[in-house]
Amino acid sequence: MKPGFRILPAALALGLLTSTLGGPPSPARAADSGPIKIAVVTDMSGVYAALAGQGAVEATKLAVEDFGGKVLGRSVEVVAIDHRNNGPDAAIKVREAYDGGADLALDLTNSAVALAVAAVAKEKHKLAIVTGGGSSDLTGANCDRYTYHYAYDTYALANSTGSNIAAQASGKNWYALVPNYRFGQSMLTDFTAAIERKGGKVQKADLYPFGTTTDFSSYLLAAKNSGAQVLGLFNAGTDTVNSMKQAKQFGLDKTMKIAVGLLFLSDVDALPDVFAGSRITTSWYWNQDKAARAWADKYAKRMHGLRPTDIQASDYSAASQWLSAVKAVGTTDADKVQGYLDGRQFNDFYARGGEWRARDHRVIHEMYVVDVLPKDQVKEPHAWFKVVQTIPPGRAFRPESQSTCKKDW
Repeated sequence: MKPGFRILPAALALGLLTSTLGGPPSPARAADSGPIKIAVVTDMSGVYAALAGQGAVEATKLAVEDFGGKVLGRSVEVVAIDHRNNGPDAAIKVREAYDGGADLALDLTNSAVALAVAAVAKEKHKLAIVTGGGSSDLTGANCDRYTYHYAYDTYALANSTGSNIAAQASGKNWYALVPNYRFGQSMLTDFTAAIERKGGKVQKADLYPFGTTTDFSSYLLAAKNSGAQVLGLFNAGTDTVNSMKQAKQFGLDKTMKIAVGLLFLSDVDALPDVFAGSRITTSWYWNQDKAARAWADKYAKRMHGLRPTDIQASDYSAASQWLSAVKAVGTTDADKVQGYLDGRQFNDFYARGGEWRARDHRVIHEMYVVDVLPKDQVKEPHAWFKVVQTIPPGRAFRPESQSTCKKDW
């Protein structure tokens, strides 16, 4: 052996050889060449399954397919995560998804889940777009750089439905039925403010355990005996269906107005006779115009004739917007995508007058007041709604001047 030479350990020699010849790619290089992943974090089997659930997953897959299935030369995969309406559990699952290569968390139906996942998105510097969760806290006290709120929120619902009813002499005193979690609490806060602006008040709010309550009789009897003019149902999904059905069984609709804070097409599909005559606010309706209907026809072919809710439509829209942003900036890097989206205006079949508001990450667009039609006025399956008012974006959502978001980006 010549002086100055020594035998290298086998592991080191192999490392040098693979480094010289190219060897296995680093994790960063592997991620850059692997599939781009969208995680649809939704309720697959609980109270919100019908309004989001598998329909949300399929709507997102449809968006990817219509985009061509690829962006930046990489395939796009849609991963479904069942959050089971459990915020801490959802946070764990989404952290694993982000670590496994997901670049976007979408849907997030359930405000507690949305807020938990938003914290993970901020920690991981990944994006989350909330379509299903409704708490206005997402763009208020809990706003952050990496989360956008896309479809509707509790302020928009209260500012329309609550204000409209409270402006009437017969709509001043309210009794509220509220699920005890972040969505219900935000509904109560925003509706109370809207009602008080019209000279009314919420004289009593009953908070019930979310996810475990199916019998609302004790709450409804208390409401009936309260002397209130309006029963406010500040819940969603199956809870709305069950509480409304029982309210009518107790005859509350004969002595009080019933204000349905949030109603989806899937709710009316479940009990059309119960909701007939209701006036509610929605972010979109599948039969509102030709563009909406054209997309709904495509969705219905995939979903065995079912028509989409506004949440499912918003999942498609949001996924398409995100993919377009990724293509435009040439990367999935959340900071660069966020910089591209902030302040950007757009229109599609779902969002009219759309804008990714930079101030608080509220995505604003038109909202719609609709009446639920009785069966004898419905001309085809699932065509339950009649649009009676279009609310422009600047009036539908909380004005920037009133924002409570302490922007730190």
